[in-house]
Amino acid sequence: MSQLIRCAIATAFFLAVVPVPAIAQQDDVPITEKIRQAQTMIRSEFRQILRDEMMLNEDEKQAFWPLYERYSAEMRVINDRYLQIVAEYVERYYDADLSDDDAIRLMKKYFEVQIQIQQHRQKYFAEFTKIMSGIKATRLYQLENKVQAEVDAALAVAIPLADPR
Repeated sequence: MSQLIRCAIATAFFLAVVPVPAIAQQDDVPITEKIRQAQTMIRSEFRQILRDEMMLNEDEKQAFWPLYERYSAEMRVINDRYLQIVAEYVERYYDADLSDDDAIRLMKKYFEVQIQIQQHRQKYFAEFTKIMSGIKATRLYQLENKVQAEVDAALAVAIPLADPR
């Protein structure tokens, strides 16, 4: 994956999401919309990464893209749940309305979403290995992991730590 694409994805996501209090007060765009815009851009960039990096032959391409579209569409539904958790947390944080019960509830939801993501990935790994080698299926998940790590790093910077005071 080229350094330029990685940098563009991380930078665009970071700029679209960072809810610095001063910016959040001046900006009428809700955090959920900022994240959705970034996700759309990242999905587009990631498809290009896959085209460039997967090394699929013509038969594999014909089988891969419809399966990947199903995988991706289902993953978006799961990621939307995560987006809702992040948005609620950020809104409650900046409204100084995050109770202990809210924090516990949101973390439980977060853990549920993480389990769903792993189950989904595991289910589709078996499907991908039916249409391509295990090495190529592994490469797909490695590419996904690399991009997700950059997104997670941007979110880690953007999402404020819970304040126990």
